[in-house]
Amino acid sequence: MYQNKRSNDDQNFWISYADLMAGLLFVFILIVGAILIRYLFAKAALAQKIADLNQSKTALIQTNRKLNQKDHALHSLKNRISKLSSDLSKDKSKLAQTTQALNLKNSELAKLKDLLLGYELNQTKLESNLTQTEQKLSQNEHILRLKDDEVAMLSKKLMEESKAHQALVEELNITKVKIKNLTGIRIKVIKNLKKKLGNSIDIDAKSGAIRFSSNILFNKGSYKIKPEAKKQLQKDIKRYIDALLLDPKIRENIDKIIIEGHTDTDGSYLYNLELSQKRALSVLQFIYKNDPKNRDLYKRYLSASGRSFSDLIRDPQGRENKEASRRIEVKFRIKNQKAIRELENFLDR
Repeated sequence: MYQNKRSNDDQNFWISYADLMAGLLFVFILIVGAILIRYLFAKAALAQKIADLNQSKTALIQTNRKLNQKDHALHSLKNRISKLSSDLSKDKSKLAQTTQALNLKNSELAKLKDLLLGYELNQTKLESNLTQTEQKLSQNEHILRLKDDEVAMLSKKLMEESKAHQALVEELNITKVKIKNLTGIRIKVIKNLKKKLGNSIDIDAKSGAIRFSSNILFNKGSYKIKPEAKKQLQKDIKRYIDALLLDPKIRENIDKIIIEGHTDTDGSYLYNLELSQKRALSVLQFIYKNDPKNRDLYKRYLSASGRSFSDLIRDPQGRENKEASRRIEVKFRIKNQKAIRELENFLDR
């Protein structure tokens, strides 16, 4: 009986032990399964994160590339702004110098106008004195005719007064001629120009200048003379300058011959100022290179100047004529010093 009980206890023990082991095995299997599932989920999440990281890396590379391009563009823009600022400073300096020179010329012109006005007033006074003298002489002659008894006595005195009057009249006439000659030098030069050149060249009746259209001489925005325009330019401008400089009687009245470049209002003032200066200089260089025997005269008398659009040509309604405004003008400046000295010497006498 004791053995049976022990056998049953052993049997129950092994059954319990087998159940325990089976339970542990089941728990182990569950743990392993849970670990495996978690590993699979973690692996999938890691793969997703790696993919997201690669995508972010690609986007970052593209962003860096764009930033590098923008940095390069910004650097180029800064260099361009710096150059433009430098050019603007130079242009401002040139404009200030040009303005100062123009102010000086305007001041000199105002003084000359005041002086000429004074001369005109003196001329008026002289003419008035002459008229009064003639009236007095007429009165004296009338009195002499009425007083026959005094004719013998007054004849000698009348003769002396007549001589003095005649001398005064002659001096006044000479003065008139001198004043007219001095104030009409430009008119005289223009008249001689037209006589020498005829109708082949259109000369401005007031200023004596000649004009060439920029559309004929240059391409738009260029300061290089067109090859097809050089022959006609050489012919006309050489005849004009030769007429002014090769005749000593005309040349003695010439101070300068100025080649001026003019533009219309398309573009900024400074851009057109530079273009007009370059065009005027191109024409001067063309004249200088094509006539080496007269270069000494050209050095003394010729100059080039750019006027931008400061002297536009307008139609009768006051609107800008762009085609006419784009031009090269060749004009001369009369010597004023000689005329002023002669007038001053005469007034002192």
